[in-house]
Amino acid sequence: MKLSKSLRYSLFFAAIGIVTSSVIIYVQQRIKNTYEANLPFVALGDHIKSRATTAYLKFEELIEGDKSVVYKEHVQDQLIASRDLLQHAYDGKETVLGKFTKSDDEETRALLKESAIDFENLLIATNTRWEKKQQLIGNDSLLKIKDEADEKYEMLYSKSQADIDRLAHHISNNTNADRRNLSILSWTSFLLLITGFGFLCFIIYRLQFKSDAVMEQNAAQLSEESNRVSKLSDFIEAVSAGNYNIELKADDENDNLTSMLIKMRDKLRSNAEDDRKRNWTTTGLAQIGELLRANTSSSSELYDNIIRFVVKYTKSNQGGLFILNNENENDQFLELVACYAFERKKYLTRKVTIGDGLVGQCYLEGERIYLLEVPQEYVSITSGLGGSNPNALLIVPMKVNDRIYGVIELASFNKYAEYEIELVEKLAESIASTISNVRINETTRILLEKTQQQSEEMKSQEEEIRQNMEELEATQEEMRRKQTVLERELEQSREQGQILRDQERQLMESQDTLQAIVDNLPRAIYWKDKELRYVGCNKVFAALAGVKSYRDVIGKTDYEMAWGATGDAYRKDDLEVMNTRKPKLDEEHMLTDSNGAESWLRTSKIPVINEQGEVVAVLGMVEDVTEQKRKDADLYKRLHQSEDAQKELQALKELLQTRKI
Repeated sequence: MKLSKSLRYSLFFAAIGIVTSSVIIYVQQRIKNTYEANLPFVALGDHIKSRATTAYLKFEELIEGDKSVVYKEHVQDQLIASRDLLQHAYDGKETVLGKFTKSDDEETRALLKESAIDFENLLIATNTRWEKKQQLIGNDSLLKIKDEADEKYEMLYSKSQADIDRLAHHISNNTNADRRNLSILSWTSFLLLITGFGFLCFIIYRLQFKSDAVMEQNAAQLSEESNRVSKLSDFIEAVSAGNYNIELKADDENDNLTSMLIKMRDKLRSNAEDDRKRNWTTTGLAQIGELLRANTSSSSELYDNIIRFVVKYTKSNQGGLFILNNENENDQFLELVACYAFERKKYLTRKVTIGDGLVGQCYLEGERIYLLEVPQEYVSITSGLGGSNPNALLIVPMKVNDRIYGVIELASFNKYAEYEIELVEKLAESIASTISNVRINETTRILLEKTQQQSEEMKSQEEEIRQNMEELEATQEEMRRKQTVLERELEQSREQGQILRDQERQLMESQDTLQAIVDNLPRAIYWKDKELRYVGCNKVFAALAGVKSYRDVIGKTDYEMAWGATGDAYRKDDLEVMNTRKPKLDEEHMLTDSNGAESWLRTSKIPVINEQGEVVAVLGMVEDVTEQKRKDADLYKRLHQSEDAQKELQALKELLQTRKI
């Protein structure tokens, strides 16, 4: 059966149209598949480098002694996740970056495998280096030792970074090659379309000679198709150049090619917008992280830098940073620590009570507040030319681990998109984490200083107690040596004989017994350490010194006693006894008080020497002989004035009687 010419032409053009449409559909599908297949690989390099760099920096902070870094969470888990991600990319599995397609490119697979092995080796080197660091900590060493493990760790880290760069470069080259191939296919479909329409023009030209009406009709159709092709060409070129805002209208409802191109443009525009938002969010988090880690001279400077960055990055017009002030548990409030472009009236309100206003309510509820209708009296954005009410107000709590450390407030003439609000919430969480770490470090520092101070005080007290014990032992030894002297004095009284013998047996048992003994002696007794501070005395001496108990004398010097004015003389006399090691017995000293009254003291001082031959104390005895001196003077006076020998003899007997011990 012979086909007519019109049918043959129709079939021919139908075939061309089918081929062209198929090529365009194939190109669109290929672009979509290529984009989806290459997207995980494109993000792989930056993701791995980000994890590796984070682990490296955290590990260096941990090595330097940062207690906030957890080795397993911040270092080991990051390296394991990087290694597993590379292995999954090699095996073509589903990951956090998306579904990896198992690559047929041997070089890509080799680079993935080599990078996975590098991270495995880097993980082993990191564990080795951490174990060595732990050993150093176990030995109480604070030095950072550079050994072979450090060099191997640095070498493996550099090699892993270099291999990741090679992998990213190779994937980029493959992506560019796919893009060039798709471009060739696009141009091929375009040329096929042009060729088909050119052949149509040729047929129309031939048919024009047969019928003017048909020629005019075909000419008009050709003009329309040419315009359509031109629009499609311009549209495709604009989309290829990244202009996703170009518009294209379909000539009729059945124009599938135009509809598919519009859908392709919309899909690419949506993907580009998603990438822009994602990159914007990632960049913001990275920059705020650098800002929080930067060394600043004061916390106020840090807060100013934070609010300035957040306001500018989100293109807001005003901003304020409120931090919880909990120094007084009974009076906690939110304090405005930094602001940006606040009006003077708003800036003066630096203290916000919890639950008061939008800021206080946001802290109390722990949820963000986003208003598009801001009250007129709440805040105003001002400039030199005037002021106006903002169109959007965003208040976000700075919360981490369900604990709120403050509130960040932003105002803008523009509305905030959802992804911008999510970024502000993430920034608030990072700021809260930094504030939490700063407060924990400050608390730890204060506790450490207190602990060190208490430890030094304990050491000082232990040393003082040890010295006192040594002096007490020396005193007890000297008292044992003087035991015979005490026995002779105790024998003078028959009634006190048994009591003194009991005290003698109890002398070695306790210091209280020793104190009881010396308290019962008729003379004032004291003993000083080698620093010439009183370490003990009896009741008679305490009464002589004008204090209630011997405990009031311990630790004092002669300068602090009632006779402090003559302290230099007593100190000189004590030093002479200690240096010469010779006792001074029954020396009499005259004292004159502020009223001119005279008093007399008889003193005896003996050096206390331990078993090593060292002078460790001075033992002294004091007796107030003022009354005796006065009686002696009176008796002598009576002797010189008496004219009767019998009276003189009686006076002499009284004198001898008063001298009896």
